[in-house]
Amino acid sequence: MIRKALLLTMLLLSRGLLAQEMLSLDEAIKIALEKNYGVLISKNEKAIAKAQNNLGNAGMSPTISLNASLSTANLDSYQEFNTGAIQDRKGATNFGTGASINADWTVFDGLRMFAIKKRLNIAEGMSEIALRQQMENTIYEVILAYYDMVRSNELIRAAQQNLLLYEERRKIAQLRLEIGSDSKVDVMLSQSDENRARAGIIQLELELLNARVRLNTLLSRSVDTDFKAADTIVVNYNPALDELKKSSSSGNTALLWSRQNETLFSESIREARSNNLPFVTVSGAYMFNSTQSQAGFVFLNRQNGLNAGITARWMIFNGNRNNRLVKERNLLYLNQRYITDQVQLAVDGQVYVNYQAFLLNKKIVDMEFQNLRDSREVLNISLERYRIGKSNLLETIETQKNLEDAQVRYINALYSTKLAEAQLLRVNGSLVK
Repeated sequence: MIRKALLLTMLLLSRGLLAQEMLSLDEAIKIALEKNYGVLISKNEKAIAKAQNNLGNAGMSPTISLNASLSTANLDSYQEFNTGAIQDRKGATNFGTGASINADWTVFDGLRMFAIKKRLNIAEGMSEIALRQQMENTIYEVILAYYDMVRSNELIRAAQQNLLLYEERRKIAQLRLEIGSDSKVDVMLSQSDENRARAGIIQLELELLNARVRLNTLLSRSVDTDFKAADTIVVNYNPALDELKKSSSSGNTALLWSRQNETLFSESIREARSNNLPFVTVSGAYMFNSTQSQAGFVFLNRQNGLNAGITARWMIFNGNRNNRLVKERNLLYLNQRYITDQVQLAVDGQVYVNYQAFLLNKKIVDMEFQNLRDSREVLNISLERYRIGKSNLLETIETQKNLEDAQVRYINALYSTKLAEAQLLRVNGSLVK
């Protein structure tokens, strides 16, 4: 009878879930990478870094400017010349026009432009790493929220199955009361346990709602979007510690970021040293000027033509400020190398701890699965003994509590194992394909 009721409940649950949208973990990750606001912001920041990485920002390109001018004046002019001549004009008009195109190009700046271009390349690369970090964090959060939903669903299914057992136990207690073999206390205890189980299901449904809202938020869609997640938590990841160490050393984004910072500080040293070398700038222009005046000796003055020049500058001494700057940046570079070594140790520690946690959780899953099977069998026997009067209510309550605890421990062990798996994938840089 109990088995039939359990099967009926599972059938009703499956029919209700079929009406919902089925969302797999892969689909959830795909949606998050396309729509999550954190990922979109990081993509825009990467595009900005790419746009800034050009020859012009590095100072390698010439600058070209176009200038034009137009002027007019109406003046009273009185002039006495050394020849004795006098020129007196009222309302003399002056009119001038001018235009020029100018080009300046720093052809040598102590190799500073090359250091800046390398720095821009590094900045673009770091924006790529930042985007990957954001994607990893988003995927990790999606995995946590998704499997939190799966866990809550499994706990609800287990609680609903247990509720059927509570109902069956209450019916048995009621029957035993009617035939005079039990007291009303057993019925009241059974009813109380049944009510507690119903309240527990409501609490689990609230936890499921919170997990669904959290996942919908990560997917940047309406928080009330209803969908169905996977039915069970499956663990089929079998990593090797040596492979994890190798992949984390080359794929961990924190390490990649720190190494890029090393290169950035190295280029800043080259940039500082460039101030000790000469700067050479080439310039050229084409100019046109025309001036017309009704007063003075020259009524029309027109000039046009090319000019060019070269300028060299070399800072010989500036109070050793630049040498101190080079020394300071060398120390910053050395500190960054220490930071990289520190990050490497931290990553190695994370890999080792999470790997051991993953293995231990898998062992716990195996043990709890066996405990769950044993507890279920013991409860079936105890419930049948209670039905025929060979055991009391307290024994049945204890065996049912053991089953509930075993169910919760088993489901939570699966969830913890999946989280340890996700953490391992994030540490070794495997979450983003």
